[in-house]
Amino acid sequence: MSRSIALGLVAVLVLSASAAEPDKLPKPQFNGPYFGKMPRAWVEILKVDAERRMLTVRTKKGDEVEVPIRGDTELRVRDSWGDLTDYYPGESVMLFVYHDADGKWSYPRAVQDEIQMMSGHKWWWTVDTLDATAGTLELSRKENGKEFKESFRVGSDTKVWKGDKSAGIDTLKVGDVVLFQTRYTKGEAKRFAVELLDAKGLEAIKTMQQGKHRDRLTANGLPAIVNDIEMLTGALTVTVQWEASDVARGIKPGVNVNVVGAEKSGIRFAAPVAESKGDGARHKLLLAADPAAISRLKVGDEIRVSPPKMP
Repeated sequence: MSRSIALGLVAVLVLSASAAEPDKLPKPQFNGPYFGKMPRAWVEILKVDAERRMLTVRTKKGDEVEVPIRGDTELRVRDSWGDLTDYYPGESVMLFVYHDADGKWSYPRAVQDEIQMMSGHKWWWTVDTLDATAGTLELSRKENGKEFKESFRVGSDTKVWKGDKSAGIDTLKVGDVVLFQTRYTKGEAKRFAVELLDAKGLEAIKTMQQGKHRDRLTANGLPAIVNDIEMLTGALTVTVQWEASDVARGIKPGVNVNVVGAEKSGIRFAAPVAESKGDGARHKLLLAADPAAISRLKVGDEIRVSPPKMP
């Protein structure tokens, strides 16, 4: 074979290899167009079914919809994390919903109460008028040159937070800057203001909710999902959900954790942590488990992981 022919073959092989490999390998990343099309809907909660992990809600159009709550749904309550049992019928909440190719609702990325939603966007409202006797309240706020107004009913059940303890509606004054949480009442055109809180009140109820959530994690374990199972080695990879990722970050390799499967599954075992690392907003653990203990688990199962001592 001549030298020129050999060089030609090398060039062909190099070109073929280059053509087979894309210039840039695909990489999962934030999908802006999909996120931009995600439905955002203010809804009224009609029913909370914690056992079925389901919310029944009424949309602004008057449609009643059952909304399934999955393990990766963010349940946000009072500027912190929450549980389905923290929500109640009549409550006004915001849904951020994953959708399918036809634009139909799949399940919520997040359920946020009004306090959480407004705190995150810094939507603070000024009390314009208050008539405690008539039970009326008017609020306003400005954003980007636009003025927004709200009008609610208030009464003896309205809680006003200006510190670590709530008080009555008589402690609210014109000019106060507040956030609110409201509920719908059948037959009433205006929502009822359940809670009104200033900046100090927000910090107080946020701290309370954080403590409540941490107590649940201590009692029940950290919610996680099974990502991968290798039976012969006992390698079990799980991802701890965002609501408990701050706790999971404190779990160090070498410690033993307790794992509990779904209720009535009977799955319960302990295993040492081989690897602990961040996974975006969540946290991933690799466990070195006994194969017999994980034989009934499958990818996608929801489990609870408890370290011997909460970090």
